[in-house]
Amino acid sequence: MKTKNLLLTAFLITPVASALAHHGGVSAAFGPGAPVETSSPLTLPKGKFLLYERVEISPFKKFGDSRDDGGNDKSTFTNTLLGYGINDAVSAFVSLPYAKKELIDDNTSQGFGDINLIVQYGFKHGSRDGFSGWYSFDADDTAGKEYTLPEWKYGLSFSTTLPSGEIHNKDKNGDVLGLGSQTGFAVPSYNFTGIASKMFAPHWTWSGDIQFRTFAFNGGSGGGKPGNEFRINNAVMYEAIERKGAPLSRLDLILEANFLDLRKDLDENRVQDDAAGGSLLYLAPGIRFTFNDKVSMGLLYKEVVWKDLNNEDQQQGGEGLEEYRFIATLSSVF
Repeated sequence: MKTKNLLLTAFLITPVASALAHHGGVSAAFGPGAPVETSSPLTLPKGKFLLYERVEISPFKKFGDSRDDGGNDKSTFTNTLLGYGINDAVSAFVSLPYAKKELIDDNTSQGFGDINLIVQYGFKHGSRDGFSGWYSFDADDTAGKEYTLPEWKYGLSFSTTLPSGEIHNKDKNGDVLGLGSQTGFAVPSYNFTGIASKMFAPHWTWSGDIQFRTFAFNGGSGGGKPGNEFRINNAVMYEAIERKGAPLSRLDLILEANFLDLRKDLDENRVQDDAAGGSLLYLAPGIRFTFNDKVSMGLLYKEVVWKDLNNEDQQQGGEGLEEYRFIATLSSVF
Protein backbone atom coordinates (compact mmCIF):
# COMPACT_ATOMS: atom_id res chain seq x y z
CA MET A 1 0.00 0.00 0.00
CA LYS A 2 1.33 3.44 -0.90
CA THR A 3 1.18 6.54 1.28
CA LYS A 4 -1.60 8.02 -0.84
CA ASN A 5 -3.64 4.91 -0.06
CA LEU A 6 -3.03 5.46 3.62
CA LEU A 7 -4.50 8.94 3.37
CA LEU A 8 -7.49 7.72 1.37
CA THR A 9 -8.10 4.93 3.86
CA ALA A 10 -8.06 7.38 6.75
CA PHE A 11 -10.80 9.39 5.05
CA LEU A 12 -13.06 6.53 4.04
CA ILE A 13 -12.78 3.77 6.63
CA THR A 14 -14.74 3.76 9.85
CA PRO A 15 -16.18 0.89 11.88
CA VAL A 16 -19.53 0.28 13.46
CA ALA A 17 -19.45 -2.78 15.67
CA SER A 18 -22.98 -3.65 16.67
CA ALA A 19 -24.02 -6.99 15.29
CA LEU A 20 -27.76 -7.53 15.62
CA ALA A 21 -27.90 -11.30 15.54
CA HIS A 22 -31.53 -12.32 15.83
CA HIS A 23 -32.66 -9.63 13.43
CA GLY A 24 -29.64 -9.13 11.23
CA GLY A 25 -27.83 -5.84 11.65
CA VAL A 26 -24.65 -3.96 11.04
CA SER A 27 -21.09 -4.83 11.97
CA ALA A 28 -19.11 -3.21 9.27
CA ALA A 29 -16.20 -1.13 8.12
CA PHE A 30 -16.23 1.31 5.27
CA GLY A 31 -13.94 2.33 2.47
CA PRO A 32 -10.95 0.88 0.62
CA GLY A 33 -8.96 -1.72 2.48
CA ALA A 34 -11.80 -2.48 4.91
CA PRO A 35 -13.57 -5.81 5.54
CA VAL A 36 -17.35 -6.11 5.23
CA GLU A 37 -18.51 -7.86 8.41
CA THR A 38 -15.44 -7.54 10.63
CA SER A 39 -14.83 -4.08 12.08
CA SER A 40 -11.99 -1.65 11.42
CA PRO A 41 -10.58 0.62 14.15
CA LEU A 42 -10.23 3.75 11.98
CA THR A 43 -12.63 6.59 12.74
CA LEU A 44 -14.07 9.45 10.69
CA PRO A 45 -11.98 12.62 10.38
CA LYS A 46 -13.21 15.56 12.46
CA GLY A 47 -16.26 17.22 10.90
CA LYS A 48 -16.79 14.53 8.24
CA PHE A 49 -20.06 12.67 7.67
CA LEU A 50 -20.58 9.07 6.64
CA LEU A 51 -23.60 7.81 4.71
CA TYR A 52 -23.87 4.03 4.66
CA GLU A 53 -26.43 1.53 3.37
CA ARG A 54 -26.40 -2.21 3.98
CA VAL A 55 -28.63 -5.03 2.70
CA GLU A 56 -28.50 -8.59 4.04
CA ILE A 57 -30.49 -11.53 2.62
CA SER A 58 -30.87 -14.82 4.50
CA PRO A 59 -32.97 -17.74 3.20
CA PHE A 60 -33.43 -20.53 5.74
CA LYS A 61 -33.37 -24.30 5.52
CA LYS A 62 -36.69 -26.22 5.58
CA PHE A 63 -37.05 -29.63 7.23
CA GLY A 64 -40.54 -30.81 6.32
CA ASP A 65 -41.57 -31.45 9.94
CA SER A 66 -43.03 -29.59 12.92
CA ARG A 67 -40.01 -27.29 13.10
CA ASP A 68 -41.27 -25.51 9.99
CA ASP A 69 -44.63 -24.53 11.57
CA GLY A 70 -44.61 -20.73 11.64
CA GLY A 71 -40.88 -20.80 10.86
CA ASN A 72 -38.76 -18.45 8.79
CA ASP A 73 -38.59 -18.73 5.01
CA LYS A 74 -36.41 -15.73 4.16
CA SER A 75 -35.32 -12.54 5.91
CA THR A 76 -34.17 -9.31 4.27
CA PHE A 77 -32.54 -6.67 6.46
CA THR A 78 -31.61 -3.16 5.42
CA ASN A 79 -29.73 -0.67 7.56
CA THR A 80 -29.24 3.04 6.90
CA LEU A 81 -26.48 4.64 8.96
CA LEU A 82 -25.24 8.20 9.39
CA GLY A 83 -21.92 8.91 11.10
CA TYR A 84 -20.10 12.08 12.22
CA GLY A 85 -16.50 12.69 13.25
CA ILE A 86 -16.68 14.52 16.60
CA ASN A 87 -12.90 14.72 16.48
CA ASP A 88 -10.28 12.63 14.74
CA ALA A 89 -10.35 9.95 17.46
CA VAL A 90 -14.07 9.88 18.34
CA SER A 91 -16.98 9.23 15.97
CA ALA A 92 -20.70 8.91 16.63
CA PHE A 93 -23.27 7.01 14.57
CA VAL A 94 -26.99 6.41 14.42
CA SER A 95 -28.53 3.60 12.39
CA LEU A 96 -32.09 2.84 11.41
CA PRO A 97 -32.75 -0.80 10.43
CA TYR A 98 -35.69 -2.12 8.46
CA ALA A 99 -36.59 -5.81 8.20
CA LYS A 100 -38.86 -8.01 6.13
CA LYS A 101 -39.42 -11.52 7.50
CA GLU A 102 -41.18 -13.93 5.18
CA LEU A 103 -42.55 -16.92 7.10
CA ILE A 104 -43.15 -20.45 5.80
CA ASP A 105 -46.91 -20.18 6.40
CA ASP A 106 -47.15 -17.26 3.93
CA ASN A 107 -47.28 -14.63 6.67
CA THR A 108 -44.93 -11.64 6.41
CA SER A 109 -43.67 -9.41 9.19
CA GLN A 110 -41.99 -6.16 8.21
CA GLY A 111 -41.19 -2.77 9.65
CA PHE A 112 -38.49 -0.71 11.28
CA GLY A 113 -36.14 -2.25 13.81
CA ASP A 114 -34.65 -0.64 16.92
CA ILE A 115 -32.66 2.57 16.45
CA ASN A 116 -28.99 1.98 17.26
CA LEU A 117 -26.70 4.65 18.81
CA ILE A 118 -22.94 4.06 18.59
CA VAL A 119 -19.82 5.84 19.78
CA GLN A 120 -16.31 4.78 18.72
CA TYR A 121 -12.84 5.70 19.99
CA GLY A 122 -9.84 4.95 17.79
CA PHE A 123 -6.19 4.88 18.84
CA LYS A 124 -2.89 3.43 17.68
CA HIS A 125 0.50 2.23 18.84
CA GLY A 126 3.72 2.88 16.97
CA SER A 127 7.46 2.85 17.54
CA ARG A 128 7.65 6.64 17.24
CA ASP A 129 5.06 7.85 19.77
CA GLY A 130 3.66 4.75 21.53
CA PHE A 131 -0.08 4.77 22.27
CA SER A 132 -1.92 7.75 20.87
CA GLY A 133 -5.48 8.71 20.00
CA TRP A 134 -6.18 8.64 16.29
CA TYR A 135 -5.37 11.85 14.44
CA SER A 136 -5.42 13.28 10.91
CA PHE A 137 -2.40 12.54 8.77
CA ASP A 138 -0.15 15.52 8.12
CA ALA A 139 3.04 16.20 6.20
CA ASP A 140 5.17 14.62 8.91
CA ASP A 141 3.26 11.35 8.67
CA THR A 142 3.35 11.15 4.90
CA ALA A 143 7.08 11.81 4.97
CA GLY A 144 7.55 9.10 7.58
CA LYS A 145 5.36 6.36 6.13
CA GLU A 146 7.75 3.70 7.43
CA TYR A 147 6.30 4.57 10.84
CA THR A 148 2.60 5.04 10.06
CA LEU A 149 2.00 2.08 7.74
CA PRO A 150 2.98 -0.80 10.07
CA GLU A 151 1.51 0.67 13.27
CA TRP A 152 -1.07 -1.26 15.24
CA LYS A 153 -4.50 0.40 15.06
CA TYR A 154 -7.10 -0.14 17.81
CA GLY A 155 -10.70 0.78 18.48
CA LEU A 156 -13.23 0.61 21.32
CA SER A 157 -16.92 0.82 20.56
CA PHE A 158 -20.09 1.00 22.66
CA SER A 159 -23.63 0.98 21.35
CA THR A 160 -27.16 0.80 22.68
CA THR A 161 -30.44 0.24 20.92
CA LEU A 162 -33.70 2.01 21.68
CA PRO A 163 -36.86 -0.16 21.75
CA SER A 164 -38.41 1.73 18.84
CA GLY A 165 -38.95 -1.16 16.42
CA GLU A 166 -42.21 -2.84 15.43
CA ILE A 167 -43.47 -5.43 17.96
CA HIS A 168 -47.16 -5.59 17.02
CA ASN A 169 -47.14 -7.14 13.54
CA LYS A 170 -50.01 -9.58 13.02
CA ASP A 171 -50.54 -12.70 10.96
CA LYS A 172 -53.27 -13.22 8.35
CA ASN A 173 -55.76 -14.15 11.09
CA GLY A 174 -55.19 -10.91 13.00
CA ASP A 175 -53.19 -12.49 15.81
CA VAL A 176 -49.99 -10.80 16.99
CA LEU A 177 -46.91 -12.72 15.84
CA GLY A 178 -44.38 -13.97 18.36
CA LEU A 179 -41.57 -11.64 19.39
CA GLY A 180 -39.07 -13.67 17.35
CA SER A 181 -41.03 -12.80 14.21
CA GLN A 182 -41.22 -9.07 14.98
CA THR A 183 -38.71 -6.52 13.68
CA GLY A 184 -38.01 -4.93 17.09
CA PHE A 185 -36.88 -6.43 20.39
CA ALA A 186 -39.12 -4.41 22.81
CA VAL A 187 -36.13 -3.83 25.14
CA PRO A 188 -32.76 -2.07 24.86
CA SER A 189 -29.56 -3.94 24.09
CA TYR A 190 -25.94 -3.04 24.82
CA ASN A 191 -22.89 -3.90 22.73
CA PHE A 192 -19.18 -3.63 23.62
CA THR A 193 -16.47 -4.17 21.00
CA GLY A 194 -12.68 -4.21 20.93
CA ILE A 195 -10.96 -3.93 17.55
CA ALA A 196 -7.40 -4.27 16.20
CA SER A 197 -5.83 -4.00 12.76
CA LYS A 198 -2.39 -4.13 11.21
CA MET A 199 -0.81 -4.07 7.77
CA PHE A 200 1.42 -7.16 7.95
CA ALA A 201 2.87 -7.16 4.41
CA PRO A 202 2.73 -4.93 1.33
CA HIS A 203 -0.90 -4.85 0.10
CA TRP A 204 -2.04 -7.17 2.93
CA THR A 205 -4.04 -6.05 6.00
CA TRP A 206 -5.55 -7.97 8.93
CA SER A 207 -8.49 -6.80 11.06
CA GLY A 208 -10.13 -8.51 14.01
CA ASP A 209 -12.73 -7.72 16.65
CA ILE A 210 -14.28 -9.21 19.79
CA GLN A 211 -17.89 -8.31 20.59
CA PHE A 212 -20.24 -8.89 23.51
CA ARG A 213 -23.93 -8.05 23.36
CA THR A 214 -26.59 -8.34 26.05
CA PHE A 215 -30.27 -7.43 26.27
CA ALA A 216 -32.48 -6.00 28.99
CA PHE A 217 -35.16 -8.30 30.42
CA ASN A 218 -38.83 -7.90 29.46
CA GLY A 219 -41.05 -9.38 32.16
CA GLY A 220 -44.32 -8.74 30.37
CA SER A 221 -46.56 -11.43 28.88
CA GLY A 222 -44.81 -12.95 25.89
CA GLY A 223 -41.60 -11.17 26.83
CA GLY A 224 -38.29 -12.51 28.07
CA LYS A 225 -34.66 -11.94 27.13
CA PRO A 226 -32.78 -12.90 23.95
CA GLY A 227 -29.62 -14.80 24.71
CA ASN A 228 -26.33 -12.97 25.15
CA GLU A 229 -24.08 -12.92 22.07
CA PHE A 230 -20.30 -13.30 21.89
CA ARG A 231 -18.49 -12.84 18.57
CA ILE A 232 -14.94 -13.11 17.30
CA ASN A 233 -14.40 -11.83 13.75
CA ASN A 234 -11.23 -11.95 11.67
CA ALA A 235 -10.58 -10.68 8.15
CA VAL A 236 -7.64 -10.58 5.74
CA MET A 237 -7.71 -8.06 2.88
CA TYR A 238 -5.52 -8.02 -0.23
CA GLU A 239 -5.24 -4.90 -2.39
CA ALA A 240 -5.46 -6.35 -5.90
CA ILE A 241 -5.89 -3.14 -7.92
CA GLU A 242 -4.96 0.49 -7.26
CA ARG A 243 -5.58 3.16 -9.89
CA LYS A 244 -6.03 6.47 -8.13
CA GLY A 245 -8.50 8.76 -9.91
CA ALA A 246 -9.86 6.01 -12.18
CA PRO A 247 -13.56 5.03 -12.28
CA LEU A 248 -12.51 1.79 -10.54
CA SER A 249 -9.81 3.22 -8.30
CA ARG A 250 -9.31 0.21 -6.07
CA LEU A 251 -10.30 -3.43 -5.70
CA ASP A 252 -9.76 -5.45 -2.50
CA LEU A 253 -10.16 -9.22 -2.10
CA ILE A 254 -11.46 -10.26 1.32
CA LEU A 255 -11.67 -13.46 3.36
CA GLU A 256 -13.45 -13.42 6.73
CA ALA A 257 -14.05 -15.95 9.50
CA ASN A 258 -16.94 -15.06 11.82
CA PHE A 259 -17.44 -17.00 15.07
CA LEU A 260 -20.69 -16.60 17.04
CA ASP A 261 -21.70 -18.03 20.41
CA LEU A 262 -25.36 -17.51 21.38
CA ARG A 263 -26.65 -18.23 24.87
CA LYS A 264 -30.18 -19.61 25.38
CA ASP A 265 -33.16 -17.25 25.29
CA LEU A 266 -35.26 -16.73 28.43
CA ASP A 267 -39.05 -16.45 28.57
CA GLU A 268 -40.94 -13.95 30.74
CA ASN A 269 -40.52 -16.32 33.73
CA ARG A 270 -36.74 -16.54 33.17
CA VAL A 271 -37.04 -20.16 31.99
CA GLN A 272 -34.43 -21.08 29.37
CA ASP A 273 -35.45 -22.11 25.87
CA ASP A 274 -33.49 -25.33 25.36
CA ALA A 275 -34.08 -25.17 21.58
CA ALA A 276 -32.15 -21.93 21.15
CA GLY A 277 -28.55 -20.83 20.91
CA GLY A 278 -25.28 -22.61 20.32
CA SER A 279 -21.95 -21.93 18.62
CA LEU A 280 -21.11 -21.64 14.93
CA LEU A 281 -18.46 -20.50 12.50
CA TYR A 282 -19.01 -18.75 9.16
CA LEU A 283 -16.46 -18.58 6.38
CA ALA A 284 -17.05 -15.56 4.18
CA PRO A 285 -15.27 -14.59 0.94
CA GLY A 286 -15.90 -11.09 -0.33
CA ILE A 287 -14.78 -8.22 -2.51
CA ARG A 288 -14.73 -4.45 -2.17
CA PHE A 289 -14.85 -1.96 -5.05
CA THR A 290 -13.85 1.69 -4.70
CA PHE A 291 -15.15 4.06 -7.37
CA ASN A 292 -13.51 7.42 -8.16
CA ASP A 293 -11.72 7.33 -4.78
CA LYS A 294 -15.00 8.33 -3.09
CA VAL A 295 -17.62 5.58 -3.06
CA SER A 296 -17.09 2.07 -1.69
CA MET A 297 -19.18 -1.05 -2.33
CA GLY A 298 -18.61 -4.28 -0.37
CA LEU A 299 -20.02 -7.74 -1.21
CA LEU A 300 -19.81 -10.76 1.11
CA TYR A 301 -21.10 -14.34 0.94
CA LYS A 302 -21.35 -16.13 4.31
CA GLU A 303 -21.88 -19.85 4.85
CA VAL A 304 -21.74 -21.96 8.01
CA VAL A 305 -18.75 -24.34 7.99
CA TRP A 306 -19.12 -25.62 11.59
CA LYS A 307 -21.88 -25.53 14.21
CA ASP A 308 -22.85 -26.95 17.59
CA LEU A 309 -26.45 -25.87 18.25
CA ASN A 310 -28.51 -26.66 21.33
CA ASN A 311 -31.09 -29.31 20.38
CA GLU A 312 -30.55 -28.56 16.71
CA ASP A 313 -33.33 -30.98 15.67
CA GLN A 314 -35.81 -28.58 17.32
CA GLN A 315 -34.48 -25.33 15.82
CA GLN A 316 -35.39 -23.57 12.57
CA GLY A 317 -34.89 -20.10 11.17
CA GLY A 318 -32.00 -18.94 13.34
CA GLU A 319 -28.25 -18.47 13.14
CA GLY A 320 -26.54 -21.61 11.90
CA LEU A 321 -29.59 -22.81 9.95
CA GLU A 322 -29.42 -20.43 7.00
CA GLU A 323 -28.84 -21.69 3.50
CA TYR A 324 -26.44 -18.73 3.23
CA ARG A 325 -26.16 -15.02 4.03
CA PHE A 326 -25.40 -12.42 1.37
CA ILE A 327 -24.41 -8.88 2.36
CA ALA A 328 -23.99 -5.79 0.19
CA THR A 329 -22.88 -2.39 1.46
CA LEU A 330 -22.49 1.05 -0.11
CA SER A 331 -20.78 3.94 1.67
CA SER A 332 -19.32 7.38 1.16
CA VAL A 333 -17.75 10.09 3.32
CA PHE A 334 -18.35 13.77 2.71
